[in-house]
Amino acid sequence: MGGLHGRQRELREAAALLDRTRRSGRTSLLTVEGVPGIGKSALLHAVTGLACERGFTVGAGGGEESSRMLPLAALLSVLRAGPEPLLSEAAFAELGELYDRQPWLVERLADALAVPAARGPLLVAVDDAQWMDQLSVFAVRVLLKRLAHQPVCWVLAARPDVDGPLDRLAAAAPHPDAVHRLVLRPLDDEAVRTLVRDELGADPDPALRDLLDRAAGHPLLVSSLLGGWRPAPDGTDAAEGTEGPDEPGGAVARLPRQLVLAVRRQLESLPPASVDLLRTGAVLGNRFDLADVAALRREPATHLLTPLEDAERAGLLRQHGARVAFRHDLVREAVYQGLPPAARAALHRDAVGTMLRRGRPAAHVVPHVLGGLTDTAPEDLGPTERRRAAGLLRTAAAELTRATPVAASELLTHALRLLPADSPDRLDTGLEALEAATAGLQVEAAAELGLALLAEATTPLGAGRVWLRLAGPLRALHRDGELREGVVRTLADLTDDDPVSAPVHLRLRAVHALAASRGPGSAAATAAARSVLADAERLGDQDAAETALLALAESAARQGRHRDALEAARRARLRHGGPARSAEVAALTGLERYDEARALLAEASEVHRSDAWRTLPEHVWRRSLLELFAGRTDLARAEAEYLLQLGEDYEEFALYRAEAHCVLARVVGTRGDTAAGRRHVEAARCGLAPGDVQQHLTLHVVDGRLAEGAGHDDAAVVAFTRALRLRREHGLLGAGPDYDSAPQIVRVALRAGARELAEEAAAGAAGYAERNPGVPGIQGIALHARALLTADVEGLTEAVRVLATGPRVPVHSVAAGDLAALLAAAHRRPEALEAWRRASEALESWGASTVIVDPRAVALRDEPQPARREAPRPPDGWDALTAAERRVAERVGRGGTNRSVAAQLGVSPHTVSTHLRSVFAKLGINSRVQLAHVVAARSAG
Repeated sequence: MGGLHGRQRELREAAALLDRTRRSGRTSLLTVEGVPGIGKSALLHAVTGLACERGFTVGAGGGEESSRMLPLAALLSVLRAGPEPLLSEAAFAELGELYDRQPWLVERLADALAVPAARGPLLVAVDDAQWMDQLSVFAVRVLLKRLAHQPVCWVLAARPDVDGPLDRLAAAAPHPDAVHRLVLRPLDDEAVRTLVRDELGADPDPALRDLLDRAAGHPLLVSSLLGGWRPAPDGTDAAEGTEGPDEPGGAVARLPRQLVLAVRRQLESLPPASVDLLRTGAVLGNRFDLADVAALRREPATHLLTPLEDAERAGLLRQHGARVAFRHDLVREAVYQGLPPAARAALHRDAVGTMLRRGRPAAHVVPHVLGGLTDTAPEDLGPTERRRAAGLLRTAAAELTRATPVAASELLTHALRLLPADSPDRLDTGLEALEAATAGLQVEAAAELGLALLAEATTPLGAGRVWLRLAGPLRALHRDGELREGVVRTLADLTDDDPVSAPVHLRLRAVHALAASRGPGSAAATAAARSVLADAERLGDQDAAETALLALAESAARQGRHRDALEAARRARLRHGGPARSAEVAALTGLERYDEARALLAEASEVHRSDAWRTLPEHVWRRSLLELFAGRTDLARAEAEYLLQLGEDYEEFALYRAEAHCVLARVVGTRGDTAAGRRHVEAARCGLAPGDVQQHLTLHVVDGRLAEGAGHDDAAVVAFTRALRLRREHGLLGAGPDYDSAPQIVRVALRAGARELAEEAAAGAAGYAERNPGVPGIQGIALHARALLTADVEGLTEAVRVLATGPRVPVHSVAAGDLAALLAAAHRRPEALEAWRRASEALESWGASTVIVDPRAVALRDEPQPARREAPRPPDGWDALTAAERRVAERVGRGGTNRSVAAQLGVSPHTVSTHLRSVFAKLGINSRVQLAHVVAARSAG
């Protein structure tokens, strides 16, 4: 009723946003922010009505304080609401196995919502968004982007909270004009007068007018005054606030004091049994089960029926489906605040025991565990209470780790604070927190926690256990030197002759070998890893054996021995039984067994393991490199752009931004757009990890390649010199994303008079070829570099022949172009023209520009050519689409989802999404509806 008086402007703006969403076919976000009782829920209800009138399919629900620890609870309450939910039963069932693989979970949700969105616009309305669980907030943040080109309007209402869910979601919107933010203010005098006349049918009497003036336009206070309650005659301003309980993000609720006083007066007028019901319910939450109240009060539920009726008649409670709810959050909070702090804490602690006896999971009772501690300092609790609370938080964390490891880590950190320094449970709790932070890819937080645990460790065994779990975060941060030194110190103090410490000692040796495999002493690391592997196999220690095998694989890769790396990586995979690790994919890529590498990556993306998604960014990077090497630059670009998208969706994946930009720089550079390549180089430079030598080396090489393409040989020589210096200083003998650049380095160095640089590059390529016999690309690159160094036409002819037998189209086409240049320099013009014709065809086959070959070869194109080159692709329109983009556009335009199109084309859904963004840009459209019209028009024509 009155909650919408004075909200005409807000409703007009909401209606305009709904119309724009339906008309454009693009997603939008409406946020509604305001203090408690200001009318957010009423406005949200009105907006859903407007949406229904406009043909939207609506899903509406909200967060609950008591459910904020339950993964995806808030979003599912919306998507599964009503007789025809937005999320079908089948789609909902598919989510069960994906809670521990969040990227796949969100992709599945996006595919599921795309189905009803293809039939018509959707409205997803979330009330009380301040209580949304972490996974729901994350999912909505990503879905805003995944469904950017679908007619979906998201409406979220919440209390003010700096950097709360509304701020984070608004910042994640796919485009600025997709967001509209409403902040509800108190009603103005005219709105209040209209509300009063509508309710009473007349103007208020002077006494009521005075009370309404004191309500200061607060809708809930005004409505309550019109409903008959009156404040205490103490002269207190009805708009004056009083502090309430803490909310997420540190926000504090400000309850209207007159409402608090009025609720307290109502409590005084109710029978004691009704007051007890209200106070117990207030502790349980805004909505609660009567059976929980009965169990907590240890009385039959039938004894609560009369008190419930009294509370309903007083306007304090109402029926909410099978549950009971307070009339408004503010009413519940007023009752809650009326309880003495000690009573609140005691009721929360009783609720913990009651819910556990009723079979509720520990995650359900976490709010009560924390509520029992809110008004009590840890040191004021007895040892038994502290251990019990910490134990419950650990149990809840174990339930949450699979779906929301970050939330689990926060609970475990809280549990750690509860335990005294001399508690025997402290180390295990800390290690669980470290593991949860690592599982959530919070590697910096995990490293900080691990180092704090080391400072507390009182025995070498305890320190060893910490180092074993700290190894992952430190390696992710490229702090291998710190890891090696710490493990060495602990090994010196740790005995290996008793059954408790011996396994830790052996696994620490394996960790040390793994950390050393990245350093300049990789040969020594190989010997150490072999020793550990022998001991581990003799003792049957699978963990130590797997770590030793990974150390062998990394050492071999660093030394450029791909077959050895592949053997060790495969043995490690057979031991852990999960998806392929990056080391195996990298070895297969180095050996140019691309189809096998693609198969492993595809298998890894579908594997049902809780740790599978954590390898996703590195696997996407590996796939982008593989396709780049194979000359499938459209796919390489799509994977690299997806990697950047992952970095935006998951802050933890941002470590791979530099790699993604380096791939994109190479793609656009090969197409002649050196300016765009420079922008990617600068973006990559901003994302470099200080300790990641390979990142820095790759960036120098890409920098040099772009400089040559722009005709700046001196700058290219500087960049290539830095790259080779890094290789020497860090003992990098193996392949990285740069290993195919040796011929280009030789070519540029010779033109610039830097022969020593050319000789070093050619020698490096030759040594690499010796370590990898029989691999066409590696052998051909070495022959190519040597032939350029010596101006050997026959040698380069052999390089071209060898490269033609392998899958590396780019290096073959560049070698063919260089051969044409050498032939021209040798005055063998007819042969040079024929070589250039073949090189041009090869370059064109993968969309490369002539800037990547010797300029002397390019000069040959001024001669009459036997074969006519096709006209360049236009920048926009249907003809601007690549073959891959056309295949995607045609299928999506006929109603296919990203998932179904991906299955038809044998690519991943995110590759389809990337192609689709490019299609929209080239066609000048912004929705699937418009694409359907384009495809239909072409079919009709």
